[in-house]
Amino acid sequence: MKLQTAQIFGEHMVIQQGKPVPVWGRCAADDVITVKLNDTEVQTESVRGTWKAVLPPVSAGIGMTMTVTSALTGEQIIFHDVAAGEVWLAGGQSNMEFIMKYDVNAEAMKKTEEDKDLRFFCAPQVPFMGYEDKETCPDHGFWRQWDTEKNRIMFSAVGAYMGRYLRRELNVPVGIIGCNWGGTPASAWTDMQDIESHPELAPVLEEYRHNCEAIDWRRYIETSERPIPEPTPEQLAFTDRFMMGEDMTEFFRNMENMPRPDISDWGTYPIAPRSATRPGGLYETMLKKIAPYAVQGVIWYQGEDDDARGWSAFYDKSMETMIGSWRKLWQEELPFLQVELAPFRGVGVTGAKDYPGMRRRQHSVSETVKDVHDICILDLGEEFNIHPRRKQKVGERLARTALRYVYGREDVQITFPQAYRAERDGDILTVYFRNTGKGLYVSGDLTKELKVYSNDTELAYRPEIHEDSLVLHGDFHVHEKLTVTFCDTNYCEDPLYGSEGDPAYAFTFADLKEKDR
Repeated sequence: MKLQTAQIFGEHMVIQQGKPVPVWGRCAADDVITVKLNDTEVQTESVRGTWKAVLPPVSAGIGMTMTVTSALTGEQIIFHDVAAGEVWLAGGQSNMEFIMKYDVNAEAMKKTEEDKDLRFFCAPQVPFMGYEDKETCPDHGFWRQWDTEKNRIMFSAVGAYMGRYLRRELNVPVGIIGCNWGGTPASAWTDMQDIESHPELAPVLEEYRHNCEAIDWRRYIETSERPIPEPTPEQLAFTDRFMMGEDMTEFFRNMENMPRPDISDWGTYPIAPRSATRPGGLYETMLKKIAPYAVQGVIWYQGEDDDARGWSAFYDKSMETMIGSWRKLWQEELPFLQVELAPFRGVGVTGAKDYPGMRRRQHSVSETVKDVHDICILDLGEEFNIHPRRKQKVGERLARTALRYVYGREDVQITFPQAYRAERDGDILTVYFRNTGKGLYVSGDLTKELKVYSNDTELAYRPEIHEDSLVLHGDFHVHEKLTVTFCDTNYCEDPLYGSEGDPAYAFTFADLKEKDR
């Protein structure tokens, strides 16, 4: 067996400062491997052709060299230009995968100052074991620097904006590891044993087993072994149009009339034994190839696929289970910074189903699971584009959240206003908020998204802001019960902010009765 390291190790890599640094790979049996980082050296014995060494923590720096040497064969692997700094794992589906090429500010970002200490590794997408032996991923599997235009446009846009912000604030190298795949559910990124141990996730397993029973296995294996053809120029052009947010409503509306592919066709059915969407699949074929690379934490942007499958009712349990799987894999309570779903309506089979329910459950996870933080982007959606192109504020809100809650920067204020109580008093309805910073402000039409109802009748009102509360004046006293709701729809345009420019979370208060006198 030739001496190898895991693919994530390479030229220009960033290793996490201040933590032990695991390094691992494969080699011949009964070998002794030496790993050296500058003047620090450790040795380890191989076990059945695999090896793992752990270097002691290092301080931030650049220009380091890592050398891996086999005592048995004399083989040596040398990685130059190794940096130590802050490393974040960027997981999820297409909105995290979304490359800078498609961002609304892409042209301006191509012209920004070169920064070779901002680096990005994108994990190759592997749907099933053995696939990587047949397919090559020329654009993935190595570390890029923020230097050439070709490299910049291939960064995750969210990861790049977060990384640039952290670079300015922390003044250390920053590495972003992309491990994501568009159109995949949270269960694909979760340990299968953990899924099976949570009864709430039974619908995931039921759909998977049902599909397995319907497969023509001989045909399925034969088709999955065939090489996937290179995309045609027309397919590439379609992808560009789709990701650039061109109007595709007629195409998606017509999808309802298209014949559904045979379940045995390779890659066409949503959940099958060799598809990227199967439960536990990408956890095994992608995530475990990265773990336990030392990272500071995880940024996560996903959920559209769970909504499309009708799994919003248990998405909180899906995320709790997945986070537990990742923390168990790393043997560390990694912080998770989670992006709520952006506003989206869509059309046809690709339209949003229950984004309000998804967002509520995303937020619930941040309130019930330690070191999970919820980033609201209700002001950044696009009505008919599931890939909103304004990623800068997404990345920067993630960076500010990390600075505050992971790096302990008390000078950084996070002000996503959260309504916690509503009460009536005559013709006045007051909604109280926490986490507003120096107070609320409105940018846009508040009455478009803030609604007051008596049964199904919408009531007029006049709004006022009193620092941490919204005071609504209207003819409320004649109604027995009221409901006040804010941005609790698939698509909305959040006009309410905390003092630092962070949008308010959606809310609904129902059955509000007159205050006791």
